[in-house]
Amino acid sequence: MSKFNITLGLLFFLFVIPCIMFPAYAIVDPLSVPNNKFGIHIISATPNESSPAAQLVNTNGDWGYLTFLIESKDRNENKWQTFFNDLRRRHLIPIVRLATKPVNEHWEKPYEGEEEAWADFLDKLNWPTKNRYIVIYNEPNHGKEWGNVVDPATYAKVLDKTIDALKEKSPDFFVMNAGFDASAPHQPPNYFDEVSFLSEMDKSVPGIFEKLDGWVSHSYPNPEFAGSPNGIGRGTVRTWFWELQQLRILGVTKNLPVFITETGWKHAEGLVYNPNFPAEDTIANYYRNAFEDAWSAQRIVAVTPFILNYQQFPFDHFSFKKVNSDSFYTSFQTIKDLPKTKGQPIWENLAKLTKGEVYSSVVAGETYTIYLTFENVGQSIWNGSTGDQVRLIPLEGGKELGISEIELPKDKKIEPGQNYTFTIKLKAPKSGSFKVSLNLFEGQKPFNSKPLQFTTQVKAPVILKILTKLKWKDSAAGEYILKTSGAIGESTQKVIINSAGRSEQFEARYLLPDYTFKFSLERPNYKLQTIQQTLKSGENTLNFGELQPDLISNIFNPLELWKLLPFSK
Repeated sequence: MSKFNITLGLLFFLFVIPCIMFPAYAIVDPLSVPNNKFGIHIISATPNESSPAAQLVNTNGDWGYLTFLIESKDRNENKWQTFFNDLRRRHLIPIVRLATKPVNEHWEKPYEGEEEAWADFLDKLNWPTKNRYIVIYNEPNHGKEWGNVVDPATYAKVLDKTIDALKEKSPDFFVMNAGFDASAPHQPPNYFDEVSFLSEMDKSVPGIFEKLDGWVSHSYPNPEFAGSPNGIGRGTVRTWFWELQQLRILGVTKNLPVFITETGWKHAEGLVYNPNFPAEDTIANYYRNAFEDAWSAQRIVAVTPFILNYQQFPFDHFSFKKVNSDSFYTSFQTIKDLPKTKGQPIWENLAKLTKGEVYSSVVAGETYTIYLTFENVGQSIWNGSTGDQVRLIPLEGGKELGISEIELPKDKKIEPGQNYTFTIKLKAPKSGSFKVSLNLFEGQKPFNSKPLQFTTQVKAPVILKILTKLKWKDSAAGEYILKTSGAIGESTQKVIINSAGRSEQFEARYLLPDYTFKFSLERPNYKLQTIQQTLKSGENTLNFGELQPDLISNIFNPLELWKLLPFSK
């Protein structure tokens, strides 16, 4: 057998067979749903960056990716939640790269226990998607990125502890390695060859790469960030594939999805024109070529070139936005115009009933208006994440009670933390007991929250009889006002009391059997008397006792005061 055939067979065994045998591992496999791999890397977490980013990555598609870093000194929950809410509205999926803090010309190493601080902070945020993509620091095979001294063993241990801390908080954290500089020379303590770095990591924490959910690659086109988009192997736009080969050689069997969080070409245009770099039109064609070929593999989840907007040295030659201008280089329009997939990431659709109830007992033949207020406690924007309308749908028993499907108006978009009140019409039949289940749906997909379940019994109406007396009076005869408040809201009606202090029985069909209501009885010149009582079907007596004269209110009104005296009529 020729050397060529042996090599080809080995490559097939190392890379093709494992891809078939081992499915991608993640809480949600990002490649199991329609995925828009287009993305961009940004520096500033502001709408000034997210707005053009969304235009770039979502034109001709939807739900592209955005890579950015969060420094340890900037763990501000309100700031980042505001930014995440902005990304949710713009349909951008965040890829968060953790960063320590810069000191002089290098980045500090994480302090002992920092993984817990990161986990606490990141778990407090409401993410736009179920997967919470996290990159653990940056290019640690550069000394300046890791306390000024390359240390693969320590990085592996930090990575291991950070994975555990995040996963303990939530299984939704999708944790990935730092991207490496594949072109770095082996010159410790300043630089470490990537192959050697990976090997030392594996020795320090055996199996560390199997704990990853995805693989981050910095697939830059070297040399000088100006190489051909057709390059193959290490230090090219296909560095990601070379890195997967190195993992296989180390015995890694997991089929890790790939995230190219940094890549891109230096263009000649910048603060100072540099003829050693390709011109902007050439770079635009390079990007088109790379997306159509080198980055077209199904295994690639996201490609976020570096960088959308950088206006000063040393990254002005990477910037998609022109220096001191509101316009962009040709590459921006080229990528914007490329065909993309309409991404459909998974998120938690959750609702919590915060106000209202479906009555457990109703009166036969009566019609009820019921208000149910739900809070959006999930990740999606109702009516805004997919374009499908949100509806409240009876799953069981609703038809017998006349409950029909209710749509959230198309112009209403309910974000996480906001409330919406659905109005239900319920018509009680003549008799029966009904188990009813309601749930919210987005299009044809039910919400992840448990359906709202209840049992309603149809009962005979409530019949009321009023008893009362008037202090200093032998006769209580007259017209009174009965006020009621409770589950049905508030109501008022007139009641006639005879001289013996009794009313005739009357049917109160608006009241709910088995519910507790507050009743107030009013008569001019007497103090209001209030009682609370649980009602039943059939006869109920409301005994208000003796109403007291309101002397103080009438002290300056002799005529009215006279009426309260025992001998007056």
